[in-house]
Amino acid sequence: MLDQRTVRNSNKPTKADTGRLDADAWTDAALAELGAHGIDGVRIEVLAKRLNVTKGSFYYHFRDRDALLETMLTRWRRRATLALIERLDSGVASPEERLRQLLRLPLKGQTAALAADTELAIRLWGRGDERARIALEEVDELRLQYIEKLLVQAGVTEEIAHARAILAYSYQRVAGTLISSDATDLIQQCEDILLA
Repeated sequence: MLDQRTVRNSNKPTKADTGRLDADAWTDAALAELGAHGIDGVRIEVLAKRLNVTKGSFYYHFRDRDALLETMLTRWRRRATLALIERLDSGVASPEERLRQLLRLPLKGQTAALAADTELAIRLWGRGDERARIALEEVDELRLQYIEKLLVQAGVTEEIAHARAILAYSYQRVAGTLISSDATDLIQQCEDILLA
């Protein structure tokens, strides 16, 4: 996880408060660059140019590029998994409805496409970087456990819940590339099969 020494001045005000960029702005820009150009595209010079600031602004918030990379993984894990689970669990939806919401995420338009690009870039990055691989393993395990828990709560037996969770998660990971978001009948049919 993120070493608190890797992010400098993380409690500083945002750009909106001071006219300067904060660490979140750098992290968001880095994640966008990652999704668009892969890990090799995440370079301080490129980000500074994109943000229209000097590299000194970067070093005000981060010790080095590795600190930024660590922060990116922490942010991605938080946004793409932990915050989503918290949001789903904070509502009153049934386990089945929460599962349907999860299965529909990849079909949510441009936001889903950008999130998918970022996740794919992290998966490619994880092939050659241990910290990215570990973050992916943690996220995959959290997601599978959550889906499995919801399946059991929805009445699926524990004996098959793990296998069904793997199928549902696999569908979720590729549905956005195979199914148009306006194919509502097909989407409903896929959900019904996965949740039967």
